Amino acid sequence: MHDLDRDGAAGAAAPSVGAVPDPAAGGRAVSPQVLLGIVALCYAAAQLLLVTPEFGIEWDEAVYLSQFSLNGEPIFFHASRGWGTPLIVAPVVMITDSLVVVRVYLAIVSALLLFGAFHVWCRVRPGHLAPTAAALFGGCWLSVFYGIEALPNVYTALGAVALTGMVLRVAATGTPVTWRSQAAVAAVTFLVSLFRVTDATLIALALGGAAALMLRVPERRRRALGAIAALTGGLAAGWGLWSAEAIIKYGSFEQRLATASENFKEPQWLIEHNLRALDGPLSCETVERCGPLPVGGLVWLAVVLLLMITGLIAARGYESWIVAATPVILGAGMAMPYLYFGLRTHPRYMMPTLGLWAIAAAGGLIFLAAGLRRRSGVAGAAACCSVLIGGHLLLQHSYLAENVAHHTYVREHDRILTDRIKEIGYGRPCAVFAWNTTILAHRLGCKAVRMLSRTVPVVPRSLLAEAEKGYSILVVYREGEDENAHNIASWPEYQVTKRWRVRIKEGAGVRAESGLSG
Repeated sequence: MHDLDRDGAAGAAAPSVGAVPDPAAGGRAVSPQVLLGIVALCYAAAQLLLVTPEFGIEWDEAVYLSQFSLNGEPIFFHASRGWGTPLIVAPVVMITDSLVVVRVYLAIVSALLLFGAFHVWCRVRPGHLAPTAAALFGGCWLSVFYGIEALPNVYTALGAVALTGMVLRVAATGTPVTWRSQAAVAAVTFLVSLFRVTDATLIALALGGAAALMLRVPERRRRALGAIAALTGGLAAGWGLWSAEAIIKYGSFEQRLATASENFKEPQWLIEHNLRALDGPLSCETVERCGPLPVGGLVWLAVVLLLMITGLIAARGYESWIVAATPVILGAGMAMPYLYFGLRTHPRYMMPTLGLWAIAAAGGLIFLAAGLRRRSGVAGAAACCSVLIGGHLLLQHSYLAENVAHHTYVREHDRILTDRIKEIGYGRPCAVFAWNTTILAHRLGCKAVRMLSRTVPVVPRSLLAEAEKGYSILVVYREGEDENAHNIASWPEYQVTKRWRVRIKEGAGVRAESGLSG
């Protein structure tokens, strides 16, 4: 008889799979759901207080925000991008272009999704694992930094957490399961594919493998097959939508796949890059640009790995071990493409791994605290948790503060630049030609035409032709970097800031919206 069957009959309120002793059990304690709600509220508050709603936008955000925005034209949408993020921000950007409103909205959405994703685990491993894992993930500087941004990484991470819990509940626990549970697995698989279909594929394959391992358990065979079928259906729907868009927009499935994977053409190991970027920066190409190895970050990672190992050791029984090991294995699998392939290192790509490993680390932490409680009482267990979780939060806060401070300065410059250009005045419709054109174009409500170098080249004839169609052309550059652009030398030049300049050519029959001179 399997360990689940010893705990309770099928269909009864079965105890958790992979459960470890909970230090809060046996006494009067706040329910896990309430604690999870508190964690979600703290997560939203951290975003609004530590990052702030006035935090400027970055390159990729501008692309996602522009797709349904009423302020200007959609910016070019690369073949690798998914429609999940534009759809999330659509209800707001279709009404207002206020960045503060967008930031507050995203903080609320990410907090609600954090609650929902980890709440699934309350049914898989009852007790305080879910709120503990949510606190560990929500306390990471990447989670706070990107929770308030219009980027897909937090949503992919939370989708992976939720889907893992849902599949394990269907395939590997004794809790009652209906067809609605399987339909929910298919729906969440499809939703995750809207953000990044390749990530959804990795998740579905790994979870399908975990469910397949349950086929050897007769009592779980039917449920495991249902989970595999649900994953297959949701993933097929995701790839079907992706393929349809590939044919309609990019010409063929093969063409979109080749374009979407162009950043993975030169395989290389990026393990050291990612270790150096544990505390930032947000993006780096070389080991040197990723900064020195952060001692605190390496200690933090070592503690996380030790807690995960502790959680695996604590799992008893075949089914319990699968539930405990699946987040560890899936998290490692989702990190591999970005540890070996990509051309650039972006720490945010590791967020699904952080979310899944938070579950495993929380299991280890609870097991450790339970052991200390038996040996040294509640005070010992509380002290252990306080040191580990407190140290985690303090370290992550320091990393968050450093990255927010740096990028607040950089993004504030973009705001000042665009506000001054608006004061100078230009006609609509318009097109911006600049190195950082995506951000400027979105803020100015214009079409984006990107420079391939920081020095202004000869302005393309195709862009000049837009002026004949009524477009106002704005060329933004740093002082002295327009020497090669001889075909715009006659355009009026305006000093925007101390170092930045803009040349504006009004479109045919267009009047500028403001008449301030340069």
